[in-house]
Amino acid sequence: MSFWICADEKPTVTHFYYFTKELDIPAGARLTARTCGDTRYHLYLNDRLVCEGPCQGSQYVRYYEDTDLTPYLQAGKNTLCAKVMYMQEGSFISVYRGSRPAFWLDGTLTLPDGTVSPVGTDETWHCLRDDSVSFHHQPGIHTSVPPCEEVQARQVLTPVPTARMYEPNLQNKGYNIFGLGEYYPLSPRPIPPMQTGEPKTFQPVRRGEGWLELDAGTYTTARVSLTFQAAAGSTVRVIYSECYTQEDGNGNRYKGRRDDASQPTSGLPGVADILHASGETQTYSPFWYRAFRFIRLEFDPEADFTLLSLTYQPYFYPLDSAGQFACSDDRFNRMWDISRNTVLCCMHEMYVDCPFYEQQQYDMDSCLEMLFTFRMSADRRMPLKSITDLAHSQLSDGMLQANYPSTMVQVIPGFTLFWVLMLREYLRYTGSDPACVAEAKTFSGILDRALEAFEPYMTKDGLIGPTPYWPFVDWVPAWPVGVPVGGREEPITVTCLMFAAALKAASEMAETFGRPERAAEYDRRAGEMIRQVNRLCYDEEAGLYRDTPSRRNFSQHTSLWAVLSGAVTGEEAGALIDRTFDGHVPVSACTFSMNHYLFRALEAAGRYRYAPVLFEGWQKMLDLHCTTWCENPDSPRSECHGWSSAPIYEFSEMVLGVYPTADGYRRVRVKPWVEGLGLTWAKGTVPTPYGVLSVAWEIENRHLTLTVTRPAGADMEVTLILPDGQAQVMEKDTVTATVSCKL
Repeated sequence: MSFWICADEKPTVTHFYYFTKELDIPAGARLTARTCGDTRYHLYLNDRLVCEGPCQGSQYVRYYEDTDLTPYLQAGKNTLCAKVMYMQEGSFISVYRGSRPAFWLDGTLTLPDGTVSPVGTDETWHCLRDDSVSFHHQPGIHTSVPPCEEVQARQVLTPVPTARMYEPNLQNKGYNIFGLGEYYPLSPRPIPPMQTGEPKTFQPVRRGEGWLELDAGTYTTARVSLTFQAAAGSTVRVIYSECYTQEDGNGNRYKGRRDDASQPTSGLPGVADILHASGETQTYSPFWYRAFRFIRLEFDPEADFTLLSLTYQPYFYPLDSAGQFACSDDRFNRMWDISRNTVLCCMHEMYVDCPFYEQQQYDMDSCLEMLFTFRMSADRRMPLKSITDLAHSQLSDGMLQANYPSTMVQVIPGFTLFWVLMLREYLRYTGSDPACVAEAKTFSGILDRALEAFEPYMTKDGLIGPTPYWPFVDWVPAWPVGVPVGGREEPITVTCLMFAAALKAASEMAETFGRPERAAEYDRRAGEMIRQVNRLCYDEEAGLYRDTPSRRNFSQHTSLWAVLSGAVTGEEAGALIDRTFDGHVPVSACTFSMNHYLFRALEAAGRYRYAPVLFEGWQKMLDLHCTTWCENPDSPRSECHGWSSAPIYEFSEMVLGVYPTADGYRRVRVKPWVEGLGLTWAKGTVPTPYGVLSVAWEIENRHLTLTVTRPAGADMEVTLILPDGQAQVMEKDTVTATVSCKL
């Protein structure tokens, strides 16, 4: 039996600890192991990196890595070493930790003659604390990101006694006798290991006395490796930066063209690792990945600094490339590529809002990133893990935390509703598999409690009133910290309409789960909420919904959720969208986080002709040479925010026209949007649980030729809807249709 072992101290600051064990192993032996650590670890065998972890879990479940170490064995002496980074309180809050740095390994050694013996952590392992590395947080950087490193010239290792802890409570191997322990049950890692790409080099941008700036060419998340030589006692700062900033003449900095280094005041703000030189050749690589496009090296001008090598290896979730898109407008092709890069940079062991700052898994961000992921891949492992992680955050009142895993608590009521919508969309893209439906059904209790969480805040008029939490909606510049004016004193119309939309989504899921009475209840409650919103929040004079019942402030947000909740339908919905865009009264615009839902409202209301207006926001970022999408349009803090990747969905669902009309793509609609976007051709593939569905269309002489190929042998009903309204059910795996159309 293997035990958790730990350093026999309770550190108050971040440190590296090395847990080591020497083994004598004959040639031809095999070794497999399950491993976990607190807070993060890298496992080495004979100085070669074997695996890393633990996969980010929650307060209630921790994951272990299952690894074959056989390729790293050598005949005779072998050294196992776990390099553990134990995080101080308040640091890297998306990873849970106990009170002491710890490691667990449960291995099986199979000798050439077939003899099997256990290899595991126990009192024979040794522990060393690395006192040559200290850690610091950059000012203004959210503490959920691991701290940066400061590395001394010489390694200083201090022996620390080890203490044997509790038996691990494995969910697939018995139970801890009394259920006691500092560590929660261990489960197998639910997603594959992160992907580390081939080393890439930088292009030099400019150099000055004591500094050098380099460009990776595109924003990335990566492992960085630096080899250098400098005079002993000197320092080297490695600054990781998202983009260049400029000074406005008043001492303030702003973001213009992201790669503009031409101005004397151009600067690269960022986070920095600090290296102390020994006078000899040194190689450094940070423990955690870094997010950047540019790197700036700063060194003592008199230190004889020599850069011998600087490379990076892209690092993110190993997502396949089943979803593809190309069209006649190269701007859209670039938007697709940048959207994909943005999602990948925000996709590691969980979805993160941004890789440079928080690195937190937020409900709204994850809901959107999941949708964008399903347009690139049918891999459902990360979406299911995200739904599960967030479900584990549910509080006693039913609300879900706004971001999770997290050692701190933040609640945004609307984000609980996004989790409901996320679960519904997960079923839409995976529900052809009974196992996926069964997995989703296990969340029914959490779903019910999440919707009940809003009942205590219902006003006498039947709207959702103020709560004790942060009622964030969107980063609209005129809204204080993302809250519609008046939204802390009275009901927020958007929240009420979102609640109705979530109830309808829950009703659909309840039907799927075999709960017809609950489905009927949710439909009834949605109808009641819609009636009250139409009675109390609709402004007859403006023909729009007010942001709050008593204030005559209007926004695109209320209009879009009125459409998506079914508060308005048919031509009334189209007329509402027209009034929202015609400028007859001031209307607050959505930022990138809500634009996906605005696109969906345009589609539902038959007003997708307004889509080019929204694409202008992404065009502006192209003009500024962005290689990932920003958090919001105005003075964005984050240059890489997954929720801003809506183009990837629009090109797949609207331009190619592919949408599942029955859960799991059992029935599919192919209805390309060909008007108003100026395209003459488009082609691509859409991933489904059955394989990829291919679409290609071309317009020539006012005639559209559409070719669709479904996965061979798939139990999938595909209906083509042509621009003239004709509907054609595919009888063969490949169908080509031609019809006259407008450009």
